[in-house]
Amino acid sequence: MNRLMLFLVLINITGEVIAQPSKLACQNLKNADLTDIPLEELMEIPIFLGASQQAACANEAANIVTTISNEEILTRGARDLVDVLQLVPGFTLGNDMSNILSAGIRGMATNDGKMSVFVDGIMLTERVYGSNVFGGHFPVEQIDHIEIIRGSSSIQNGNFAEMGVINIITKNAKKADGIAFTTDYGRFERGEARKNINIAAGKVFDNLEISFSGKANESQRSDRIYTDAHNKSFDMANNSQLDSLYGNFALKYKELGIRLLSDEYNVESRDGFADKIRPKGNFLRNSFTTNAAQLDFEHPFNANFKLNADFNVSQQKPWERYRVYDDKTKAADLIEKTIVDNYKFNTKATWMADSGSYVTLGNSYQMDDYSLIAPTKITLPTFSNYTAYTEGVYKTAWGDFLASLRFDYYNNFGTNFSPRLALTKQIDKFHYKLLYTHAFHAPTGGNYQLNQIYDEINELGRKTKKLSPERTETYEIELGYEFSHNFEIVTNVFWTNIKDLLTYGIDTNANQFYVNGTESDVYGLESGLKYKNKTLGNFDLNYSLYQANQHQASQYYQAFQNGNVIHPTMNLGFPTHKATLNHTFDFTPNLSFNHSLIFMSDRLCYSGTELQHYKPEWIYNTYLRYQNMPIKGAEIGLGLYDVFNARYQYVQQYKGFHPPLPAESRELMLRVSYKF
Repeated sequence: MNRLMLFLVLINITGEVIAQPSKLACQNLKNADLTDIPLEELMEIPIFLGASQQAACANEAANIVTTISNEEILTRGARDLVDVLQLVPGFTLGNDMSNILSAGIRGMATNDGKMSVFVDGIMLTERVYGSNVFGGHFPVEQIDHIEIIRGSSSIQNGNFAEMGVINIITKNAKKADGIAFTTDYGRFERGEARKNINIAAGKVFDNLEISFSGKANESQRSDRIYTDAHNKSFDMANNSQLDSLYGNFALKYKELGIRLLSDEYNVESRDGFADKIRPKGNFLRNSFTTNAAQLDFEHPFNANFKLNADFNVSQQKPWERYRVYDDKTKAADLIEKTIVDNYKFNTKATWMADSGSYVTLGNSYQMDDYSLIAPTKITLPTFSNYTAYTEGVYKTAWGDFLASLRFDYYNNFGTNFSPRLALTKQIDKFHYKLLYTHAFHAPTGGNYQLNQIYDEINELGRKTKKLSPERTETYEIELGYEFSHNFEIVTNVFWTNIKDLLTYGIDTNANQFYVNGTESDVYGLESGLKYKNKTLGNFDLNYSLYQANQHQASQYYQAFQNGNVIHPTMNLGFPTHKATLNHTFDFTPNLSFNHSLIFMSDRLCYSGTELQHYKPEWIYNTYLRYQNMPIKGAEIGLGLYDVFNARYQYVQQYKGFHPPLPAESRELMLRVSYKF
């Protein structure tokens, strides 16, 4: 019955495309069930890349993109977003500090505002430093699909999109259509790994759509032994707690949409922020909280002209630090709290021709108001910026030309212009992309705060210089060919140049500051192969090559030995080569087996001042999924992760003196879900 309904849906989609040749096929797949859709149709998942928010198919979108469907996430048995990103070209997870993971892209660290994470259009990237924190955090079970941009995207996504964007789209009311419960329980070799409970619900009442999703999580980073740079250690089993509480409510009535989102993530650590573990008897808790509301309105005046307006308000409390005692009779001590109130109003108008060509004009205003509770007399200024932007696309039979321009005025950093040019096209089985993007990243309130504190307390008599925005240029070429109905290869090459690189530093007294560093390049190649066979299963093979070039030797991002850079084309914490293979085999329509293999070449990092070398590593994960068992709507899954117990280490992607953080050991996870 499900296959019959899917067949009828696809017939309807095909009819719409034939009747309206100017409309993108992927626009009509938004509410289709992605289960069992052929490869070429899966590639048509919408990507919101244009300033107009016109959906562009993956093979024609004016960025290097990866789309991951809910079905892929569930079939792979992804425990959290870390498992999803490990299989995406360009991503390398690393240790930031205090038991916190960050993600680097294309050989460049992003933990200081170079990448954005959005959930349903609400930014969860924290606004103090621009960090994203991973591990037991984002609820993957409720995701409809993920749109990942590798490369610059400032024109569409603003200040924190210099190197990439992760856009998480959860299930709307139509796709949720009922109530679903999911629970996970995992164990390491020594102790609990995770226990989660998720709920998702949605209902459509004529013109009214209501949906809600929520998650409560308790997990541990690892069960292994952490050793600091002074050879002192502690057991991370049941001592590396990660807790999260998440809720997402959406209501849509005709052209008006309202969304409320709350996300709280707590990380407990004993490893400290640099080379020493914390004293016995206490540990550090870092809390990251986002509470946000979004109001959006879209009104089409006719088939060719529409107006969009949205208003976002959020309050974040990132890096809220408490000293917590093993003696539970002692109350936790607040060390520091920064509250950021963000307000953003955006309007844009789009005119689209029958051919699909369009022009968009828009502007926005946003303000960040900082409040600092800490043992310092420093007060933070209000950061605001006004943005005006335009984007146009002209479609021809052999190429779609895109041109964009963004103007920003920052009250603290002046003006910035960001152009963008693209030529893309899908021509029968072949597609190509030629892309140029100029991006930017303005310093944040946290950068300003850290430098003010450094000037106040450092004992070396130093004064920091005023920070300037980073400016980035990226050139990309992508070529792809569909050799058969179920076999496609896509390859891209890229070169990114960053000027005035915002760089985190620590002096000899362990005091922290930011500087504008040297000019930096990263360049490389990413290639992917997809093959789908009814007998052999689905194969997804990816390979990535990254090279770095610091225009002047950088003690913050390169490895030194005896005063010399020992590998000038490697940035700290990143492999030169990364390859992944994911394979899914269906025993029956309801029973599948998935396994994935991840390879990373040599990496360099520091433990204190000692340079360390990590040899190539392999990680092998497996997952068995049984749907509609024992009744329709019920599902059970069993996963074994890091089967060969590779004992992987998350290493720091800059010189912050923090030793490598042990990753999870072998884990067995059971997942049970039911939808009614």
